[in-house]
Amino acid sequence: MMDGNATAPRHRHPEPASPSSSANAIVVATVTDAALAHSIEQGEYDMDMGNDSHSLTSSIRQHVVDGHLRYHAYHAGKYAFPNDETEQYRDDLKHALTIHLCDGNYFYAPFHKMFEQGAQVLDLGTGTGKWCVEMADFYPNSHFHGMDLSPIQPDWVPENLEFFVDDIEHEGGWAYPENSFDYIHVRHTIHSIKNRPQMWERIYDHLKPGGYVEVQEFQYVAACDDDSCDRPYAWRDFLAYLESGLAALGSQLNSIQFVEDEMLAVGFKDLRCQDLKCPVGPWPKKLRLQECGHMLRDVIMWGLIGLSRRPFRDGLGWTNVQIEMFLVDVRKDLSRQVNGLPDFHAYFPFRSIFGRKPLDAK
Repeated sequence: MMDGNATAPRHRHPEPASPSSSANAIVVATVTDAALAHSIEQGEYDMDMGNDSHSLTSSIRQHVVDGHLRYHAYHAGKYAFPNDETEQYRDDLKHALTIHLCDGNYFYAPFHKMFEQGAQVLDLGTGTGKWCVEMADFYPNSHFHGMDLSPIQPDWVPENLEFFVDDIEHEGGWAYPENSFDYIHVRHTIHSIKNRPQMWERIYDHLKPGGYVEVQEFQYVAACDDDSCDRPYAWRDFLAYLESGLAALGSQLNSIQFVEDEMLAVGFKDLRCQDLKCPVGPWPKKLRLQECGHMLRDVIMWGLIGLSRRPFRDGLGWTNVQIEMFLVDVRKDLSRQVNGLPDFHAYFPFRSIFGRKPLDAK
């Protein structure tokens, strides 16, 4: 069981994000401005055109389009999955799913009182920033920082929150000095990290003594507790191919199984875990798990093309036609029903693990 001090906001609906009162009025774009914005979104804007001087901010806010899927342009290719509107919808849905699966808990570390008193918090791989935005509303005395390769976060956010575009694995390290943060949050991200020992060292170095790191991640396997999956199952095959494709591109899909040992190796203490199961589809009897199953299946179905494109094509050498033909069978098995219930009773194991940097750390 988790420490009672770990109580996080449960089933709360935060107020709308509070914009800064000092913000200037928004100027309406011209037709030319709109055309330029569209070309940037599509990754078609030539940086040699127009003004000779371009800020770093303008370059990192561009995107790259590959086969009608949009990807980040900053350190292009580092992250294997898209950042377009479909992926942003999936990211928001994954956030809602994770909170619902965890019964309303946004974290498990015993840090509720510190959040209330005021803490410096870093969210690595923040995505669309939902966790940061809602936590910043819950805990106005704390200051939140969200880091991601893609500039897909909202512009209007609570005053105690800031987002910035950066690479967790940037060769130059992070922009923050060491011992800067009281709590670092990493969720649905480590499957794309290519040098995890380096990441753990950076997290350890940037935490203050006594600070916590918390990691939340699925294990992407078609786990099953009965015999419903003891037969051909295209979704299980998809996950195996995805793991192989990402491995060919340099990352480890199911790295969550190694996190505990890696955190201990770098020096974290007092590690605690919380293990859950998230069904793929609404097959459980329990209502909350049925709802989680609906959400996870939607997350998967909306993401099949984006999840498979680069790992299957660039990692495994598949053609786009081969990918699409295979996805037909995957969709069929994910949607297959008997008597109104999903035929396959698969689930993703889900693990939350947190640890503390020792107070006497140097």
